[in-house]
Amino acid sequence: MKLRKFKLKIPFNKLIMKVTSLVVQFLLILGLFAVILSTIFSIIYSLNQGLLAVASVTLENALLIVVFLEIYLSVFDFFEGKGRSIVYVLDATMSFISREIIIDVLTANINYVNIIYLGGVIGIIAFSRFIITRKKSRSTEKHN
Repeated sequence: MKLRKFKLKIPFNKLIMKVTSLVVQFLLILGLFAVILSTIFSIIYSLNQGLLAVASVTLENALLIVVFLEIYLSVFDFFEGKGRSIVYVLDATMSFISREIIIDVLTANINYVNIIYLGGVIGIIAFSRFIITRKKSRSTEKHN
């Protein structure tokens, strides 16, 4: 009986990146499904508390789902080697901070100084995103 050497058709480092990519994407999708299930259960539980509670729970959890999707897109683009991953991270950060502001307003836990700071952070991140996407669009116009 002859033993054959097993040769990888994919270089080892690319195999590691692919496996890592699949594991991270699987965990993010699992987390996304957990948030969706949690949202469904929270909505059902809040039905007894009135429509305002249902709207509040739905809004809070919908924004959390958006954050998960932005992070998933960022990770996916990172492992695909595309350059838009920073834009997705900025979008996810803005979505998360917006979610925190909405939660503070809906729970009547309003601290105006914190809301002003968070609004300023959103403005800075939005400006950064604008600059990044503007530079990328200009560089693609120059190459065409």
